[in-house]
Amino acid sequence: MTVNAPTPDLLEVAPALVRRLAVILGALAAVVARRFLREPALAGLIVPLWHRLNRVARRFEQAVLRPRPQRARGTRARKPPEVVPGVTPKPRLPGGKMWLVKVLGWEAAGYGSQLSALLAEPEMQAVLAAVPTVGRVFRPLCRMLGVTVPAVIAPAPVVRVRTARVRPVETEIPAPAGAWVRPRTRRGATWFRGPLFTRG
Repeated sequence: MTVNAPTPDLLEVAPALVRRLAVILGALAAVVARRFLREPALAGLIVPLWHRLNRVARRFEQAVLRPRPQRARGTRARKPPEVVPGVTPKPRLPGGKMWLVKVLGWEAAGYGSQLSALLAEPEMQAVLAAVPTVGRVFRPLCRMLGVTVPAVIAPAPVVRVRTARVRPVETEIPAPAGAWVRPRTRRGATWFRGPLFTRG
C-alpha cells in the first residue's frame, strides 16, 4: 500500500501546520510535567504521555513532509505483556474519554480547543484527506482531550446486520393406499393398514 503524498499546493502550507501542531503539543507536554510532578500517583504517567505527544508530532511531520511507501501489515494477535518477577510493569495511559481534561482542567481544555481549531481548518482537512494513515495517531489524542475527530480520519462505523431466522415448514406427504402408516398419537403408537390417519 502506498501513502498518498500531498499535492504541491498542500506542501506549501504543510510546514506551517507541522510547526503549529508541535507548539500545541509541546506546551501541553510542559503542563503535564509541571502538574503531574505534584501528584505522586500521576508522576509515572509523565514519560508515557510525553512519548505519545512526541509520537503524534513526529508521525504527522513524517507523513506530510517525508512520505514514504508503506507495506501492508497483516493482522497479528497482540501478546500480553510478560510479567517479570521483581520488575515493576510500565504504567499505561488511561483510555477514558477526556481523561486528561479531567486531570488538568482548564489548561488541557484550552490546548484541546486549539487542537480542534487546527484540525478544522480547510488546509489541515486537505492534508489529512491526502494522508489518511495519520488518523490512527490523532484519534487517541483527540479522545484524551475530548476533541471531535474530523470526519476525514474518523474510523468507519461498524454496521451490524441482523438476519431473520426462517422456520422450516412442515409438510405431510400422503402415504399410498394400503401402506403401513404410524399415526401421531400422544400416548404410544398403533400401526394401521390403510390410508394416512392422524389424531390430534
